[in-house]
Amino acid sequence: MPSASSPTLRLYVDEDTASLQLITRRRAAGHVVIEPLRGMADVRFWRHAQAERAVVLTTNARDFVALAGKGAHHGLLLVYRENDPTRDMTAKDITSAIDRVAETFPDGIAAQVLTLNGVRW
Repeated sequence: MPSASSPTLRLYVDEDTASLQLITRRRAAGHVVIEPLRGMADVRFWRHAQAERAVVLTTNARDFVALAGKGAHHGLLLVYRENDPTRDMTAKDITSAIDRVAETFPDGIAAQVLTLNGVRW
């Protein structure tokens, strides 16, 4: 868990990625987590996150990378699933990776697309 002085992120967790455990862990770490919209097109999620000035966290890389490529954004964090529970990132792994990103980029990750799978330190 980050220290009290660690940077925080405004996160929008895509509905495909959102879990109670992940959202609870992020909030406990001091990050602002915006509740995911449900049952809408990805472009609507993306616009909502940008209006909220939030970094998007998703496992839906293909669609959200395309949206990020269309203009300025507040950042995109990707998690790739391998459909193998022994190799897929857990909520704890994702939480740790986000903390490392926040520590590494204290001024935010605007305009960046980062893959969390490679941040399992």
